[in-house]
Amino acid sequence: MPKFNYIAKNKDGQEVRSSLDAASRLDALEALRKKGLIVVDLFSGEEKEQEQTKDSSEKKTAAKKSKPAFSLSSKVKMTDLSVFCRQLAIAVNAGVPLRDAIEGIGTELEQPVLRSVSEDMVVQLNEGGSFSSAVARHPKIFNQMFQGLIKVAEESGKLPGTLKQLADYLEKADRLHRRIKAMSSYPTFIGIFFVIVCLVMTLFILPQFTDIFAGFGSELPALTKMVFGINQFFVSNFVPIAVVVALVATALVLYGRTAAGAYRKDKLKLDMPYLGALVKKYVLARFCRSMAIMVQSGVPISNALEICADATGNQLLKHNVLGVREMIMTGNRIAYSLEKSGIFPGLIVRMVAVGEDSGQLSEVLDNVSDLYEDQVEVAVMTTMALFEPLVIVVFGAFILVLVMAIYLPIFTVGMG
Repeated sequence: MPKFNYIAKNKDGQEVRSSLDAASRLDALEALRKKGLIVVDLFSGEEKEQEQTKDSSEKKTAAKKSKPAFSLSSKVKMTDLSVFCRQLAIAVNAGVPLRDAIEGIGTELEQPVLRSVSEDMVVQLNEGGSFSSAVARHPKIFNQMFQGLIKVAEESGKLPGTLKQLADYLEKADRLHRRIKAMSSYPTFIGIFFVIVCLVMTLFILPQFTDIFAGFGSELPALTKMVFGINQFFVSNFVPIAVVVALVATALVLYGRTAAGAYRKDKLKLDMPYLGALVKKYVLARFCRSMAIMVQSGVPISNALEICADATGNQLLKHNVLGVREMIMTGNRIAYSLEKSGIFPGLIVRMVAVGEDSGQLSEVLDNVSDLYEDQVEVAVMTTMALFEPLVIVVFGAFILVLVMAIYLPIFTVGMG
């Protein structure tokens, strides 16, 4: 019987390092859970010895196998993915073989990319591959958290339940995203309309009045001269200005794709006044939700943190989460490690401490995620409600200045 070494935390937060004999990794996890331990890391002696060689070979194999995914240029919406997971969970739970379930669902999918992915997974399963390896072939569609949970589900035989958890997670994330998008659609439309009106006035309307007023032969009002002077500058230098703006935008986009640029960009998002706090809550909600589902599925804390670091979508938070993982691996409590990172609010630290002591870490993280998602939704609703009249006021003030600049010379001439 294989021997598994483990690092775990007891209910008092003390680190426990030992080993146990178990028939499989699943049996070892179950035995440790029955003892009331929170598993930080779990590995067999053979796994540890071959870890570096295995990681290297897996990366090479994944690079070769992932080639079909790179031919899929379109993205899969979260809504389509959640529906796919929900249908697959129902089918598998009803006793339909996994391969048949994927094949049946895939033929009815309207999303072309997801349909192609389903066909590829069916091919892999027909060739004797595992579902987790078939999922791993498409990293652009299924992120690391998805892949990790499917792998654990295969080992534990809890695939229907895990697929249901993933569907719930995706549906909640998609619901929040759609609400934010819906609330911001009207201000976005007003902003775009404002830009279009500015361009039309600047490039077509104001130049005509400039020529008309040039024939008056009288001194123009100061406001008119200022507006027409600024407009003339933009019209005369429109092409150079457009080129410079395009070059700067391209440079920023390319820099943002580098590791340093992505880190600075994500740090800037969190440092923005007011909006930074909103973005931080959104990112933390996603992190807590990801951690909750990973811990609930039996993934060791060290693996869960490593996977969820990428799931945050923020390089600054990812760096801090990996730092938290290192502290936990050296024997510190989870709550203490989160507090020392300096980026996690006191609420999360206190709630995680309660979860550690009570052995209900996943439930606590899930509740924290619900709380932050509600706060984000309310904050976005309030912000958009304030932003709408602000945009209208700015737009109205701009039009008023233009109208006054055009009509003041006419009034001056008429009075003269």
